[in-house]
Amino acid sequence: MLFYISLVLASCTVFLLFRWIVKAPERGVYTAFFASGILNTISLGPLREKVGLTEIVILMTWSAMLVNRQWIRHRIPFSHYQLLAILFLCGFVVIEWVSFFINNIDYYGRITASLVETLNITYGAMMVGTVLLLVQDEIQWKRCIIGWLYGSAVVVIIGLWAMTGTAPSWTIDEFTGRISSTLKFENQMASYLIPLMVIVLAWCVSRSISDRLRNISLLLIAGMATVLIGTGSRTAFLLIVLVAVCMTFIYIVQFKNKALRRGYLGVSIITCIAGLIFYVIAAMSMFDGVYQLGKTPSWQRPVVMMYQNMTEGKGLDETREEQASVVIDKADESIFLGNGPKLYNSKFNISEIHNTYAGVFIETGIIGITILLLFLLMPLVVSTRMMVSSEMKLLFIAASMGFVLLLAYNLTMYGLRQRTIWLMAGLLLSTSSVSRHWKAKFL
Repeated sequence: MLFYISLVLASCTVFLLFRWIVKAPERGVYTAFFASGILNTISLGPLREKVGLTEIVILMTWSAMLVNRQWIRHRIPFSHYQLLAILFLCGFVVIEWVSFFINNIDYYGRITASLVETLNITYGAMMVGTVLLLVQDEIQWKRCIIGWLYGSAVVVIIGLWAMTGTAPSWTIDEFTGRISSTLKFENQMASYLIPLMVIVLAWCVSRSISDRLRNISLLLIAGMATVLIGTGSRTAFLLIVLVAVCMTFIYIVQFKNKALRRGYLGVSIITCIAGLIFYVIAAMSMFDGVYQLGKTPSWQRPVVMMYQNMTEGKGLDETREEQASVVIDKADESIFLGNGPKLYNSKFNISEIHNTYAGVFIETGIIGITILLLFLLMPLVVSTRMMVSSEMKLLFIAASMGFVLLLAYNLTMYGLRQRTIWLMAGLLLSTSSVSRHWKAKFL
């Protein structure tokens, strides 16, 4: 009985959400930013757990674009930069498919996993195109960030609940105590929260935000940092350090920006640095001298492991070093088109490579990684060259810094399956449309 009631409620929710999105298809993009922080889902055979709330929202958005075609009339034509980015993106997708077909001709037993991986990349590229088509002005751009903020609030609230030890088992690894909240793995948390931290910090120190919203946002940022520390991820800790570096960079390059409250930003940077120092001191002072998986608290793990690795001369991560050596040793095998999507695991008997760029290289060769890097460069080029209002210029610079941190995150994880990188690439590329809309309105 409970199952049928839940099914009816879920169906009604989906119907109402679709009606809301049909009225303005760009609402689907806002919702996708929200939903990409909720990745827990059921396993669907060969698709495993790749179909979640974000995919349902994106399908609704595409359907809404077909039903309500008014967005076509309001769409600003693509700029030269946007067209170049689309060219690189399409080129990367083509290389993925070429590598898939060539490598699966004479290699058997992994075609399903390889096909799912290739479709996943294609879907990510389509998400970029969806954002580009629907996000056209400042209000729409900001609402994407607001949708992202609401999603982060859910992640933070569930994450803080998990840290109390009273939350459901799916929010935490019961053995290690590492927090995963609404995401499937604790290491995914950083990719969703870190870029947003930079954007929201910049928004908090702008003159356009009210004191009430500023205080709420700062409280949410504190929650993000706390939950990220609770994941026990060294990557998350290092990225939080880099957030302070990015805010210092913004302070320097946007010093003359009229929308910037320099004093507020300076205090934020000092507070961030002081908080990190306090955390490191607390973690080391409470450490008993012996790191044991499952016994050492997850919040101590990043500092303790980094300290032990460096003092014992092991580097930061032996596993990633071993994976890097495999990639280097096998670099001359299928160097141009790679070994095929998701095939290197069984070909070379290794687990998934925790590096997006090394993973793409071994899967699609030097051609694939070159085109991908060219595409990933374009959002940074576009977002930092646009003429907009002082407030939006500040947000665009912050978003580009957040994207740089996301690219740094991809050095430690294979991140192309996560939705944030595709949505954020589309959001940064859409800054060109926002800029031309603003100039047409005010200049």
